[in-house]
Amino acid sequence: MKNLRKIILLFLLIFLTGIIIAAVSINTTLDKKETSTSLTSKQDITYLIKLSNF
Repeated sequence: MKNLRKIILLFLLIFLTGIIIAAVSINTTLDKKETSTSLTSKQDITYLIKLSNF
């Protein structure tokens, strides 16, 4: 029974570590895309404002 508990704890540790790593990597990926999208949208807005003034 002690070996079974060790195996279950090891599995849970690996499983939780995988979830944490996946969440962090997804979060960093989303943060990188968000900054580039906001920069292009700001440039588009200023471009459209300049066009409407002429």
